[in-house]
Amino acid sequence: MISSPTGGGAVPECLWALYAELDEALTAWGEVEVAPLRHYIAYRRLVNVASVIFRPKHEAILMYLRLDPDTVGLEEGFTRDMHDIGHLGTGDLEVRVLSAADLEKAAPLIRRAFETA
Repeated sequence: MISSPTGGGAVPECLWALYAELDEALTAWGEVEVAPLRHYIAYRRLVNVASVIFRPKHEAILMYLRLDPDTVGLEEGFTRDMHDIGHLGTGDLEVRVLSAADLEKAAPLIRRAFETA
């Protein structure tokens, strides 16, 4: 277990490896500011494009993208519409990342979020 960069407690090592890949995918789009905040990590260009939250109890990383969920084919257990649901971070589309395969499925969504920012 390692401390969360956001101060939110311990994060299992398996999530750190996954987060390293996610961080690489989120910062691959040129000048991206990474801002560790109290409860989440913000990825910004001119505006927040993505927010990352660790969920160690569920061995998951939640990523909120600034994308309209109505333009995405939502998949149970992977993506969720957060329009009218309060949550930490910025973005109306929740993406649950549990594995490298989930990260691979999320890549086109990450690209779209950065292209529209």
